[in-house]
Amino acid sequence: MSSNTAWYLRCGPDDVGESAVLVGDRGRVLLAAELLDDAVILNEDRGLTTATGYFAGERITVSAFGMGAPIATVVMHELAALGVLRFVRLGTVMTIGDTRLGELVVAHGAVRNESTSTSYLPIEFPAVPDFALTREVERAVESSGAPTRAGIFATFDGFYTEMFETGHGSQRVSDRYAELAKVGVVAADMETSALFVAARALGVASASLCLASVSGVTNEKMTHSDRLTAEALLLRTGFDALAASIPSVKITNR
Repeated sequence: MSSNTAWYLRCGPDDVGESAVLVGDRGRVLLAAELLDDAVILNEDRGLTTATGYFAGERITVSAFGMGAPIATVVMHELAALGVLRFVRLGTVMTIGDTRLGELVVAHGAVRNESTSTSYLPIEFPAVPDFALTREVERAVESSGAPTRAGIFATFDGFYTEMFETGHGSQRVSDRYAELAKVGVVAADMETSALFVAARALGVASASLCLASVSGVTNEKMTHSDRLTAEALLLRTGFDALAASIPSVKITNR
């Protein structure tokens, strides 16, 4: 970047913390601002709503990217350039296999079925999280008391062509999810594998914790009220993990 101000996020190094949460829905940034102390909205341009505040004494930036791997990695890339060292994706996923609606799902890795990550590292490179940060995420989930699951995600670009049962090509989606379940994949999304790979290339730590909000088999969704309650818990859990990770997560390749 040619200046100290991020191209799309329109904020500078002094505006962000060393820890960040990446969300899809900009409404989650506004919810996060209610959970953080002294939160300040930094940007709303292009819907990339971004805020910084404090949680348990840790300065945390929360930024929305909308949907999909390309813009999610743009946001991560800009924040990393500003000095953010730790990222947790807090989003939603579709269930695969035994995963149930309402569970908080921790990613132990992800299948790279999206194209963005290959612009950072070749396809042979594994999409894996930072292990120390992921341990803190799992501890925070356990402390939350929420129903939980952990395993491999599968990340795709095409929501209606690869992930969602629409009738057209639906058997192909069903078959894909059944095959993925056989090898231990527990959820599908559009960002996790790209963020894991981009984080490795950028020399930052990343983890992914998501709410299972849509059934990959029936397309059933959580009720609106249940989802809002679960999303607030998701945010608090992610904040807890980031606040606890400061002594344990060390970035060695930055």
